[in-house]
Amino acid sequence: MTKKFYSIAASCAFVMAFGLSACSGDSSSGADANIDTGNEINIPVSDKGTSDNAFINEGWREDCLAKINAYRATENLEPLTLASEEKQSCADKQSADDLKSNKAHGHFGDCGEFAQNSGPNFSGSFQKNATAVADYYLEMMWNEKKLVESGEADLNSDADYSKIGHYKNMRNTSYTKVACGIALSSDGNKGWFNVDFF
Repeated sequence: MTKKFYSIAASCAFVMAFGLSACSGDSSSGADANIDTGNEINIPVSDKGTSDNAFINEGWREDCLAKINAYRATENLEPLTLASEEKQSCADKQSADDLKSNKAHGHFGDCGEFAQNSGPNFSGSFQKNATAVADYYLEMMWNEKKLVESGEADLNSDADYSKIGHYKNMRNTSYTKVACGIALSSDGNKGWFNVDFF
């Protein structure tokens, strides 16, 4: 059965000082992923300390969730919970596939998510671990709220999604679960961070 995707919008906001960017996208439906592993990309299969790569620190997914929920709490929004381990592994695979293809949202929907925020092509040496990457990008994404507060963007306007899509995804009350995924290139120089919302 083929499911049709309806992408409302996709955007990238670039941070020139560090060459980092974040991208968001959402859809009205998703599809199940066919999970496999490759050897070109380091795909962390668990955050329970089983990765040989010290960059993927223990508990980083819980840290990612806690940061999202801390932001949501500032607006009295219900907290999200972590999606299943299968969805977390899928988000890692999705991040690895996006890194390999160097295309933001290139595998959007593979995990059945309804929305996605991405932190593409981060430098593996710029942040000390996966928690630091998540903290950096989630802060950048949530700070799009400033455009709403200043009147430069309207939360109720689909036309402004390109400016505030990350923030809208993070605060959306339709979503109840989140999967945080990350992957590093085999040399550890580049990485990709995805947050999938369900």
